[in-house]
Amino acid sequence: MDVEPNEQIAAEQSHVSAMYQRLDAETAAVRTEQAALDAVPPAERPAVAAMLAGRLAGLESAEPGLCFGRIDRTGAQPLHVGRRGLWADGEPLLVDWRAEAARPFYTATPAHPMGLRRRRHLRLAGRTVVGIADELLDGSPPKAGDVVGDGPLAEALSAPRTGRMRDAVTTLQAEQDAVIRAPGRGVTVVQGGPGTGKTVVALHRAAYVLFAYPPAARGVLVVGPDARFLDYISQVLPSLGEHDVRLVARTEIGGSGPVAAEPLDVARRKGRATLAAEMATLVRARRPAATAVTLPAGPDRITLDAAAVGDALAAAADLPHNPGRAAFRERLADHVARAQVQVVHEHLDRFDAEAAVATGVDLDEAVAADLRSLGLAGAPAVTVRLVDPAATRAGLRACPALDSAVTSLWPPLSAEEAVEDLLAAHPELGREPGAPWTAADLALLDEARELVDGPPGDVYGHVVVDEAQELTEMDWRAVLRRCPSRSMTVVGDFAQAGPVSTVSGWTEALGTRITVHTLTVNYRTTAEILEASRDLLAEIAPEQSPSRSLRHGEPPRVLTGATVADELRPGELTAVICADADAARLAAELGDRARVLPVSRARGLEFDAVVVVDPDRIKAARPSGKRDLYVALTRATRRVTVIGSERA
Repeated sequence: MDVEPNEQIAAEQSHVSAMYQRLDAETAAVRTEQAALDAVPPAERPAVAAMLAGRLAGLESAEPGLCFGRIDRTGAQPLHVGRRGLWADGEPLLVDWRAEAARPFYTATPAHPMGLRRRRHLRLAGRTVVGIADELLDGSPPKAGDVVGDGPLAEALSAPRTGRMRDAVTTLQAEQDAVIRAPGRGVTVVQGGPGTGKTVVALHRAAYVLFAYPPAARGVLVVGPDARFLDYISQVLPSLGEHDVRLVARTEIGGSGPVAAEPLDVARRKGRATLAAEMATLVRARRPAATAVTLPAGPDRITLDAAAVGDALAAAADLPHNPGRAAFRERLADHVARAQVQVVHEHLDRFDAEAAVATGVDLDEAVAADLRSLGLAGAPAVTVRLVDPAATRAGLRACPALDSAVTSLWPPLSAEEAVEDLLAAHPELGREPGAPWTAADLALLDEARELVDGPPGDVYGHVVVDEAQELTEMDWRAVLRRCPSRSMTVVGDFAQAGPVSTVSGWTEALGTRITVHTLTVNYRTTAEILEASRDLLAEIAPEQSPSRSLRHGEPPRVLTGATVADELRPGELTAVICADADAARLAAELGDRARVLPVSRARGLEFDAVVVVDPDRIKAARPSGKRDLYVALTRATRRVTVIGSERA
């Protein structure tokens, strides 16, 4: 039987108040340590300050909705589940949602209760408990103290969208939790149709991995399709306590800046990995051959044979172009110094021989006799010190003439020069020398930087790639070089792939050492919207099964006598999705009454309502037009309206 929940709310409030008291105490302790930073040795101060700032950010991010659940275990004390772990007097006040002890909160079902009698959901307003809903899992009837009601999932599914993704720690379902807690730190791929929660799962898995497997290199890199999408998801990881997060668009993995437009087919060709191999060959070809060379050495000129040059090349064999060039110069300087010392010795020997002929005196023997008379037997070796090999090498390392000679043999190279060389060999790609770089060129430049200067300095403990079906082979290379540990969560749906993607499967992009999970439940889109897009899905991805929706709603409408403005309703977050070429016109017409989205920028987003303008024009605009239309039709949580061109 249901009971008046006030008594239970009061009991939970007592627990929650104790949690906040502990949270405040930990926060105050960190602030005290921050105030005492001046006492930390200067060399250690930056690291300690960064550590304390991270701890404080984690504590502050746990404040909203600190505790959201409780599990009552048969024969054991209940556990409260929340955003971070809190302890008092050696006992857990609150279990971090990522901890193994919290797993049953997400995965227990009446069929598999996992030792739970009850799962309780708590709703907080500030620090006040304002609602409770219990799920009974062991088949027992309700007892006094049980407050049976709808859980937070139903509320979340029906809530209006705000334009920002929220975390889902209170509503994660068993299918999603299984992916989030999947063992191992390798590459985890999450695939599924629109609205199955791929992005939510990816971001929560990143937070889980960093909690369960603290990586050597901290920080999370999140790669998304564009800036609008990144803004949409930007608050999720911070709300989960992960603040060392960098968000970048697909085209800006290796750097950002103004980019020029180019035809889609050209961008796609530039995304092929074959260009990486070709550029590596071109850069390698700039190294000299192992042939004899004559080099300056002070007032002299020294000739090194092919073996010496080959030895210098071997010293640079495994290095990028510019570091290799430096190693080549160092080894050449060593060979020149040795040769120069040898020349001096030969000059001295020749002088001694000529003096002996002219005077009849062996100078070495005469000096040795004098030294022996002084008790310095064996001293003729002192003549070797007339030339100091170390000093000779040091002089050569600072020799401008040798620098100039090495530059003529092995010129320095920039990434820009390497890409210019590559594209000059492909006139069909249409680049004029000195022209602005395009988005596809940025991935080539990142590849070139590794060939020229070495791996990037920015590496991450975990990488999330969202809308991963959009990446080209060159994009994937840029991502992988920033994650040497291969701790990655990759999410996508090839039915939504855009026109420049050059891969069609996960193993093609990532190899075979991956784990693939498929999400099957749709939390965004109603069954009616899914049904309306079923035929299109069968056409663009016949191997893919539609997801299963949890909700019903209005069937999509195809209108014959309406304008876009007629379909806008107050209180709804509405997107008008159209072909890219129509976006500016519609945005000017509608002003701030709706968000106008070019279809190329709609991936990953969701809205209460969507108005799709001129589907035929969307399909015809790009090679991926049918997939673009599928994306447009599956963005809405409540209703979809399709309007033809003559009525837009």
